[in-house]
Amino acid sequence: MALVLQGRTSKEIAREFGISSLTVRKHRENLLRKLGLRSTAQLMALGPAGSDGAGSAEG
Repeated sequence: MALVLQGRTSKEIAREFGISSLTVRKHRENLLRKLGLRSTAQLMALGPAGSDGAGSAEG
């Protein structure tokens, strides 16, 4: 979640972990669904203000 809060794309996250960007997109979709959100922007609004990926954003 920290990488999403940093504004990274699914493609960038996939490269970092050596997985498919489709896998990243599905995980992102599942996260949004479980939190009852409709967009990544809503997810980012829940993160720490000015998030740099540090702190509780990883949990």
